[in-house]
Parts: sequence; structure tokens; C-alpha cells
Amino acid sequence: MKILIIGAGSVGSILAEELSEAGHSVTVVDKNEERIARLSQSQYDVEPITRDATDPSLYEEIQIDSFDVVVAATDRDEVNLFVAAIAKMKGVEKIYVRVRNPQTARMLEMLGIRGVIPEPQLAAKVLYSFIQGSYTLVNLIPAFAGDYMVVGLLVRPTSPIRGKPVEEVIDELNKHGSRLLVIYDNESAAFYEPSEVSYINDDMLLIVLAPSDAVREISKLV
Repeated sequence: MKILIIGAGSVGSILAEELSEAGHSVTVVDKNEERIARLSQSQYDVEPITRDATDPSLYEEIQIDSFDVVVAATDRDEVNLFVAAIAKMKGVEKIYVRVRNPQTARMLEMLGIRGVIPEPQLAAKVLYSFIQGSYTLVNLIPAFAGDYMVVGLLVRPTSPIRGKPVEEVIDELNKHGSRLLVIYDNESAAFYEPSEVSYINDDMLLIVLAPSDAVREISKLV
């Protein structure tokens, strides 16, 4: 797919690299020259553009209506709202927006944009899964591209994967077309890359990108 990402901060740049690695055509726009330079020097095939996202002429020049997906991932809600509005006006079907303010989320919903990623609520869902203790599968957010979901698998003392090597769990997830994105360790209250963890322990939350039709099967791992 052809994907446009507005914002080359930590969220936008990581997403761009992941999508590029998955074979998508990715364009990233940011007015910060240093951020764009880092993307230009990376090993990933990403088209970086140094421009102000609030300049309406930008979207005519890059032909925003030619993109399959538009992601507004800056750290400013007002900019993300502006980008989403233009994408919606130009007929882009898949629009995903990073927001922090609930009021911005409501405004986006009024515009008919359903791909809203509210950061505070996402963090709250992760914490809720630990506090409640009765849920092993946490449905977090719609994924950015395709019929996928980002889900959290909460490891309990009775979970089949408890104590298993991370590599073995990754192989099992791969069988279902799923990918382990990150591991949250409740004991240390920190997020880790899968390569930084050796074994799966109690009260770890495995954040997984999974096809919607595979969620039921991978939930059996916990």
C-alpha cells in the first residue's frame, strides 16, 4: 500500500520503518530537518519530505488523494486534526490519527474519522489489564494497515507460554501470521524489545500485531 505519515517523531519514524520493512511504499513529512535527515540516512526505503504539515499546498503537491492510508502522528493535536480533515476532504478512505485530548477525538469522530488512537486511553487499557487481573486478552487498537488488530496477551501463572523462551513464542505467533511488537514487564514497569527478553514470565503483557481472524487462536497461548 501507499502510505503517508505526517510527523517523523518517535511514533512516526518507528511506524515508517516497520511499514517499509513490511513492503509498503511510505512517505514521511516533517518540518524538522534533523528528523528527516535521520530517516534519510536509515536503512529503510522511506521517502522523506521536509515541509510544514500546516501548509495546504503541500497536499496538492504530493497528491494526497493518491495514498491508500494517511497517518497523522505529530505530537500536536491541532496539526493532526488539520491533516485528518484534509485527507477526509480529499477522499482518503483510511485515516489514522494520534491524539492526546479527548475533545480532539470527539471532533474527529464528528468528521467521520474512526481511526483515532487516543494515547491516554491506550495506556489506561494496559494498566487496567493488570489491575483487573481477570482478562488475558486486551483489545488495544485497530492497526494502521489491513485487517489487523493490536492486542495485548497477559501472561498468568497458568498460561501455556509461561517460562518459555521468547524465541519459541515468536515462532508460535509467526505460525498465525502474527508479530510480537513489544513486551511490558509489570515487575520492572518497563517496555522491552523482544530481543531484550529471554523468557516469558508472569504478569508480562505481550503486545502483538495479529490478523483479526487469528486473535482467537493466539489467545489460547495465555
